[in-house]
Amino acid sequence: MPEVISERHVARQSLFACLALSLFSGAHAADPKPTNDKLPDWAPQPKPHVVEDRFRVEVMTLSANLDTDIRVDPTLATPGTLVDAEEDLGLDDNKLLPLAEITLLPGDRHLIRLSGFSLRRSARQAIDESIVFDDQIYLPGEVVDSTLNLTSVGLTYGYSIVKLRNFDLALTFGIQIVEVDANAVVRRRVVRESETAVTPLPLAGIEGRYDFNDRWSFEARVQYLSVEFDEIDGSVLDARAALTWRMNPYLVFGLGYRTFDVEVDSRDVDDPGLFDLKMAGPLLFMRASL
Repeated sequence: MPEVISERHVARQSLFACLALSLFSGAHAADPKPTNDKLPDWAPQPKPHVVEDRFRVEVMTLSANLDTDIRVDPTLATPGTLVDAEEDLGLDDNKLLPLAEITLLPGDRHLIRLSGFSLRRSARQAIDESIVFDDQIYLPGEVVDSTLNLTSVGLTYGYSIVKLRNFDLALTFGIQIVEVDANAVVRRRVVRESETAVTPLPLAGIEGRYDFNDRWSFEARVQYLSVEFDEIDGSVLDARAALTWRMNPYLVFGLGYRTFDVEVDSRDVDDPGLFDLKMAGPLLFMRASL
């Protein structure tokens, strides 16, 4: 009789052990597999929607339509002639212009951008009316060799105030240094006048990017400021919008539109005058990044 009880006891223990093992295995099998949206903090995070780079080099080609007014006054009390550079002097009103910029992105929300371009034009044309240019007078019918160059270099800092998976919005602040060099020569009378002016202008702006998917994005930026300091009034508007296509994590192509307007009105006793340039047109660019 005791042997029978002992066998039943052993059988009952074996049954309980099998049930416990089954329940333990079932509990582990029922645990959900980890997914990307519920990963622990120590696990590798999923890749971003668009690759976030840290260094960019961008080269651009702008088909620029140009409209330029310039006036160089002999004195503050005696204004010179307001000259339409394209109409009166025969300078190009459209030019294929190369541009470039370098952008550093230290951290997740900061950007530092260095940009610049140089616009150089020259022409020879007989003028239709008298032009007072500084202390020289150019007479109707005279052939004037003119040169008008503009160089612009800008340094910009930006901070992203909104940074989402497919949207980025940043506030920017920068300094734009504009140099203008104008020259007019009448060879027959050996008349020559040259003027150079350099003006630093601060800029405030906003820029953003929206990613439709891993390949296509829309981006826009605008910087503007109008200031008055000493005896100079100046304003600069630099804006662009573009549709971009990312070929791979390191190369982006873009097609857009850019406008750049600069106006400087000087009442300085040593260099009075006015310079007003409007430049706008379609933009094609390529961006390489790391």
